[in-house]
Amino acid sequence: MLADPSRATDPMWTIFVKETVTVLVVGPLLVVWYLRGRVSLPSVRSLSILVAAGLAVQLIGNVGLLWAMGIVGLAIALTIALAVSLISAAVLGTFFLRESITWRVMAGIGLLIAAIVCLRIGAGGGLAGLPANPWMVLVAMLITCTAGITFGLLTIAIRYVAQRDTAVWFVVLVVTGCGTLALGILSWARFGVAELAATPREHLFWMAISGVLNLLGFISLSKGLQLTPVARANVLAASQVALAALAGWILFQEKVNPPVLVGFGLTIAALFLTEHK
Repeated sequence: MLADPSRATDPMWTIFVKETVTVLVVGPLLVVWYLRGRVSLPSVRSLSILVAAGLAVQLIGNVGLLWAMGIVGLAIALTIALAVSLISAAVLGTFFLRESITWRVMAGIGLLIAAIVCLRIGAGGGLAGLPANPWMVLVAMLITCTAGITFGLLTIAIRYVAQRDTAVWFVVLVVTGCGTLALGILSWARFGVAELAATPREHLFWMAISGVLNLLGFISLSKGLQLTPVARANVLAASQVALAALAGWILFQEKVNPPVLVGFGLTIAALFLTEHK
């Protein structure tokens, strides 16, 4: 139960609070700017694309990834999700955005696939090296890969609409608004208002902090996708792998073994290969 401070807060409720921070900040700003004629509403087509991508990311990507982190750890789950996201976005970008893939990007994708294999081997023991059901680990890895695909689709959708008729701020509001609406309804149906209101204040504080960081990161990503091809933007964003690994080791005592180290090394090599001539 959420009222029990000894238990982790439910993933859906956590993401709802995180995304709602962005909605409460960006929503009023957009209303004021729209009334003053500074921004225009996106087309129905662009709005539909964003809503579809936003719901997929919120219901499948964010919730699934947060759950998987509890099984295989933050560093491994985030690394796999980013790698799959980069691969799917680069491939889908050739079909939907007519963007070419250089040999460096292809080679980087190959290295990332090898990195995922190494990380899968290293994740056999579960979080912090504790024994885990092998099937549960496998399910967590598959869900993480699925989350990565939804993130890749979202980057395609953002770049598509941002190049046409949609301001970055509308992109941010619509995608996070999907999380606020969908996950808020699901959380209310599962736990009820009283149970949600009993969430420990410490948990709420850290969820709010993550919401502020999410707002800053999402705005930066959306603006970057407006200015640079998807494959290159994703490679730059994947630099957070090293930070995730560091956080996992320091804050959560996640295990380090040779396959995991090799996987991280291959990921970093892929980043340098695709970004530096």
